[in-house]
Amino acid sequence: MDPDQYDVNVQLQDGDSIIGLDEDDLAIIEDAENDSSKVVTKTPARPYQLGYISVFCIIINKMIGTGIFDTPSSIMYDTHSVGFALIFWLLGSIATLAGTFVFIEYGLTIPRWSLSSSDTKVFTPRSGGEFNYLNYLLKTPKFFASCVYGITFVLIGNAAANALSFASHVVTASGDNVYDGTPSKSVSNMVRGIAVATMTGVCLLHGIWRRAGIMVNNTFAFFKLLMLLMIIILGFVSIGGKVFNTPPPASDNLAPSKSFKNAQTEAYGYAEAYLSIVFTFGGFNQANYVLGEVKNPRKIFRSATLLAVSTVCVSYMLVNIAYMIVVPAALQVNGNVAEQFILLTLGRVSPYGKAHSAQILNAFMAFSSLGNVIVSTYTAARVKQEIAKEGILPFSKLIARNYDALSRLTSCFRRRASSPHGQKSFGRAPEEVWHEKTPLGALLVHWFFSLLIIFCTWGVTSPVTAYTIVFGIYSYTIDAFMAVIIGIGLLVLRFWSSKTHWHLKSPSNGILSIICAFLFVIANLFPIITLWVPPSGEFRGLQKYPWYLVPLIGVILMLSAVVYWLVFVGVVPKIGDHKGKELTVERSPFFHTEHGEPVQVAEVVAFDWVIKDSD
Repeated sequence: MDPDQYDVNVQLQDGDSIIGLDEDDLAIIEDAENDSSKVVTKTPARPYQLGYISVFCIIINKMIGTGIFDTPSSIMYDTHSVGFALIFWLLGSIATLAGTFVFIEYGLTIPRWSLSSSDTKVFTPRSGGEFNYLNYLLKTPKFFASCVYGITFVLIGNAAANALSFASHVVTASGDNVYDGTPSKSVSNMVRGIAVATMTGVCLLHGIWRRAGIMVNNTFAFFKLLMLLMIIILGFVSIGGKVFNTPPPASDNLAPSKSFKNAQTEAYGYAEAYLSIVFTFGGFNQANYVLGEVKNPRKIFRSATLLAVSTVCVSYMLVNIAYMIVVPAALQVNGNVAEQFILLTLGRVSPYGKAHSAQILNAFMAFSSLGNVIVSTYTAARVKQEIAKEGILPFSKLIARNYDALSRLTSCFRRRASSPHGQKSFGRAPEEVWHEKTPLGALLVHWFFSLLIIFCTWGVTSPVTAYTIVFGIYSYTIDAFMAVIIGIGLLVLRFWSSKTHWHLKSPSNGILSIICAFLFVIANLFPIITLWVPPSGEFRGLQKYPWYLVPLIGVILMLSAVVYWLVFVGVVPKIGDHKGKELTVERSPFFHTEHGEPVQVAEVVAFDWVIKDSD
């Protein structure tokens, strides 16, 4: 629900405790922590909130996946043209930047609270991403937006696809090629086993030690950028043809008079190319999922997000130009572009590179996929925790809470902290700075549904096909469908500003906001429609599964969420212990001031089924 619909008790302080609250507020929070009917969450301690580098790396690690190694081949096959391929990459960059500005605007405007010291509503950062924005846009019917998005995200918003991708590339890099033909049953089982182990290990990492997960994520982001930088350098030093003793085809590939020759004549190919581009640029909204953990969010969130997305867009363009400099167009159409690039660069100077170019590429892609599993698990768990705070899930209170798992595991080494006068100290005890609480319940939900999806794909002979289907369903529902609603919602807020007063709430430029929202809607509406168009011409029969399977399952999932909402609001209040009752949600956020602006540092959530008013 939108904050306007909550029973809200706002506390605003600028005290001297570690979380910036005075002892009275800390006492209220402590009492709530001892009350099993309430849920208390706190932001990380100030030194351990997400800083500029961590926000930057979260987006980098999510956006840079296997797409930059796989997608160029698909686009060249779909278009048969170097010129059109580069145009599609440019269009993808523009659409991504437009979407980034849309999410920055939402992130710096919603949710809004009426502080006790003023009747004016102010923005305060909060994790959850689209979940918050859809609840703001669709205030009625009650719990509709929460259920439709929340249930869909809980079911499909996990890292199962990336875990399957990681496992497939690891097995292929070790010598058993998962991508050529149909792998044996033992190889297929091995892929699923590695995927399950990967999901389990990553969930344990984030559940036990939050900061270790962040450091691992930042490390992966750093090396992903190094991989792209290496490709760019290798490509551009090849221009003269002397470094790798081979004349590069840059003059043919990049010449305007030649780069559009022999282009694809089937319109379906260009539609497929754009679909591939849109999905390759996904992940730019990941900082919105963890916005409540960002330090000085009004400054760091915007600048770090723009820098990260711009870095990826520029890097993708330069990597593709590097591919075009080295790999002839004919090889790009009929083979893997990245593999041919490695063969024509590293393979020219190293016998190992020549003999193992496929293994090197699969190692790169396995690394990229594992990074996506790590960052997706961290961010998605925060969204699921916010969903649970609405009370719409079974065991919502257990899922919404944070748990100090590392503290419990190492309790024998901990020292009991107390104040100098023997009184119990308020705020964070010294050991709590090291033993941070994590959304262990939400991570368990994330792990369960990731494994469920992996097990559901066991009947699919090819793990690659399983990955394609699972990734496509997530992209269709979360990345595309929900994005269209959010983009249209922003246009409504802007064009009906006399009623919504959005121009007074949003810090973004009005004209830029409208342009970006319009481009964002068009960019995501295209795949929603196009995926329902059957393949034609030479593309007919290429897919190893029915062409309509991905959008059909996506629609079924969202319709199932609608049915869940109907049962939740129409059936549950009429049966059992809930008969004649309605769910109420009371949220008590606590704020302190940073740089003169309110920032939420803690929240007490109480939701319960109460008897409906007689009137």
